[in-house]
Parts: sequence; C-alpha cells; structure tokens
Amino acid sequence: MDQPLLRWIADRIAERGPVPFATFMEWALYHPEHGYYSSGRVRVGDDRGDFTTAPHLTGLFARCLARFVRRVDQALGQPDPFVLAEGGPGEGRLARDLLDCLRETAPHLYRRLRYAPDEASPALRERQALLWAPHRDRLSPWPPPAPVQGIYLSNELLDAFPVHRLVRRQEALLEIHVALEEAGKNPQETPRLREVLLPPSRPELAARWARWEAGGVALPEGCEAEVNLQARSWLAGVSSALARGVVLTIDYGDEAARLYGPRRPRGTALAYRAHRAVVDLLEDPGGQDLTAHVDFTSLRRDGEELGLEAAPLLHLRDFLFASGLLEDLEALERDGLDETAAWEARRAAAPLLLPGQGMGEAFQVLVQARGVGLSALPLDPAASRSGASRAGV
Repeated sequence: MDQPLLRWIADRIAERGPVPFATFMEWALYHPEHGYYSSGRVRVGDDRGDFTTAPHLTGLFARCLARFVRRVDQALGQPDPFVLAEGGPGEGRLARDLLDCLRETAPHLYRRLRYAPDEASPALRERQALLWAPHRDRLSPWPPPAPVQGIYLSNELLDAFPVHRLVRRQEALLEIHVALEEAGKNPQETPRLREVLLPPSRPELAARWARWEAGGVALPEGCEAEVNLQARSWLAGVSSALARGVVLTIDYGDEAARLYGPRRPRGTALAYRAHRAVVDLLEDPGGQDLTAHVDFTSLRRDGEELGLEAAPLLHLRDFLFASGLLEDLEALERDGLDETAAWEARRAAAPLLLPGQGMGEAFQVLVQARGVGLSALPLDPAASRSGASRAGV
C-alpha cells in the first residue's frame, strides 16, 4: 500500500533527526495534501467514518445549543450584530442545524446573527459551503476585523490539536520523539517509525509538568501525559477577538488530576479508524485520526490569565439537561410522534443521556465568559439532575 505521507515524514526525519510527537501529529493530521483532515478523506458519523460526534447522533443536540445561544444573546443585551463563531466546524452539520433552529425559533436573533466559521481545511470548507447555502447571507469571516460580542463554540476541536507527550524516567523528565527505524539498503522498502525518549523540546513543557505536580496531580515514574500548547495559543486568539461574550468548549477530557496518573499510565493519546481505537499511533500517518483528551484544568487557568471567568466544569449530559434536552424530548412526543418514532428519538439521544461511558459523561463542557454574568446562563447542575430524574435515567 502506497503511503506518500509516511515517506514524506521519513524524509523530513532523515534530514533533521527525531521530531517531537507533536510535530509528527501536526504532519499526520494537517499536511496540506496528505494530512488526515486536509486531504478530504475524513468521514464522520456513518458506517464508513472513523468516529461520530454528538450532532450526528441527534438533532436535539443543536436545539439545546440554540437555546444556550439565545440565553447568551439576552445576557449581552441583544447586540447587533451577534457573532456565533465555531472552531473546526468539520463537515458543517452542527452549524446548519443551529442556524436552521435559530431561524425557526428566534427570527429576531437570526436577523442580527453572523456565523463565523474558523476552519483550517480547504477540503472541509467545500463540503460546508453546500450545507450552508440556505444561510449564506449570515456567513462572516473569522477572525473578525474588530472585537465582537457573541459566542465562540468549539465541539471536539481541541482534542485534535497536536500534543507533546512527556514521561518521567529515573527522575528525569523526557519527551517522546518520533525517529526512523534503521532501514535496509533497498530504497523501495517502506519506512518504519519508532518512538525515542529525548529531553523536552520546549521549556514550557517542564513548566506545565511542574504546575500539574504543584496542583496535586500524581505523576509517578513511567507515567505518560500530554501537553497541548496549541490550546493556549488558540484561546488567546479567541479571547483577543471577543469584547464581550462566551467561549463554549465541548470535548472529551477532564480535570488534570483525573486525567493523568496511574489509571492512565500511557496517557490519553489515541488513534481511531472505523470507530475503533488503534494502538499504534505511528501507523499509517494521514490514514487515521489522532487525538488526546483535553486538560480542562490548564484550559481554565489559561483563560483566567487572559481575563476569562470560568463556570464549574459540567458533564455534557448535565449541560444538555440544563439547556432543555428533556423538554425537547417531551415536546417531540406532544407534537404527534407515534410510539415508534418517539422511541427512536430517545434511542438516538441515549448516548448523551445515560450515565457511564457514553458521550454524556465522557464529554465535558467548559463555559468561559467576559462581560457576561455566568448566573444569567443555563448552567445549574441541580436543574440537570432534576431533568435526569424525570427522564428516568
């Protein structure tokens, strides 16, 4: 099987020597021609996809987010324009559903709304244009020319940022790099990659490790952990563009103390293909998704240093209940769904509702705000617990 990106990466490593895993991950996902996201081969949600997302499970996800957007708009005093930015909108399905819902339920907001996609992939932008055609007059570029009022939404964006992988060995902090296996003399032989341990490539990595330990994160000998330096840069850019409003981050991850340590000795970095985890992160670069859990402890602290106030971290399940998921399910049944259709609606939403390892608990929601009182937003966990009880889950 021809692997042009593998050969390209091997040539780069042969020229410069081993590279940090973060550099390899950047190449594997975002190489302009052969990267997993840049090439256009990524598929989400169907049987041919590598992973699924909440918008592909049920349209109720977008309805809950639309209700949250309306509350942010009210808390801001209904500015004109109201900017709804989305980082990494992927194929554009969530944005389409959100815009459809806002046009239907909040026409006064829809008329003031500007949707600003923050998308790096030209291949995905082509797919988005088709889905967003009915809303083309609502589209606006990102970043904006001046600070805006509104909301920046990211759903499963930060987990795809390249990460540095660290490990402590014999009291020394080391970083996992990617090197070439010793090759034979045959130039036609497929290159092979391997992991090697070298000193940290950037001083910020040791500072992050020290911050974790000072915060009570247990990182014993041999435990790996990932540092997402790009998340800080991304948040700084979003913060600088936001005069007043909310940064809403939805992703799988947790507080650092629960994310790293003896329970996850190999860290959280994973590869996915056809909805299955792949053990070898270096296998078939460009042909599989690479991801790592989000360290929400560091993201919240970075936001505080940038002047963003953070609400307590919520399970996605709690956030959706607080944003009216149960009411939406009940409304569907009141509006004439037959018994089979009502059962299908609940079945589709089940991964977001049920306790355990589903998206509803594996995914977290972080709300960070500037110039908006967090008490004005639907973030009360007590309301979500009440909703869960009424739903019988």
